[in-house]
Amino acid sequence: MDNFESLKSVWKDGKQDAPTGMAAIDMQRLVMQNHSKSKKFHMGNVAILTVVCAGISLFFYFVAPMQEVISRLGIVLMVGGLIVRIIIELVSHRKADQIEFNADTKTTAFQASKFYAWRKRIHGPITITIVLLYSLGFYLLTPEFLAYLPKFWVIVMDIGYVVMAAVLTIVINTGINKEMAALKEITEIRTQLE
Repeated sequence: MDNFESLKSVWKDGKQDAPTGMAAIDMQRLVMQNHSKSKKFHMGNVAILTVVCAGISLFFYFVAPMQEVISRLGIVLMVGGLIVRIIIELVSHRKADQIEFNADTKTTAFQASKFYAWRKRIHGPITITIVLLYSLGFYLLTPEFLAYLPKFWVIVMDIGYVVMAAVLTIVINTGINKEMAALKEITEIRTQLE
């Protein structure tokens, strides 16, 4: 941070008695740490989703090219959902970069709360819709899998998807809760400094 000294100055000048008893500069550090964690979360999501998207695409292109229209629709739903989520994470990362931490506290608090509201919407109905469409896409592959694989293994695969989805939902939800807590803390701290 090449402008850390100017940030210190702005925050000391803008400080009004913080209800938490924390110095403005300490709040600033905490806000920036949480902001940094949030941005890393976005890029971590992009990396994971990109690997999964590439893996699925390569699998269905080279290993198991599906022939039926319903199966291809399933692949489009799966890969399309991942691509939409990657784009959302990249947009979130860009929006996070646009928060001006060296602006006055009112401006920064407004920008941080706006970003928090954006991420809250993303983790709500948008994520649920993407997951549901991805799951629908997965199950649209079942009829064609039945044509090539023994029924037992297709059933194991379908049940395994439910188990894997449940575990991933818990893991993802934990990460989302951490991000939401950090973003909420940023917003509350910025509001306290107004």
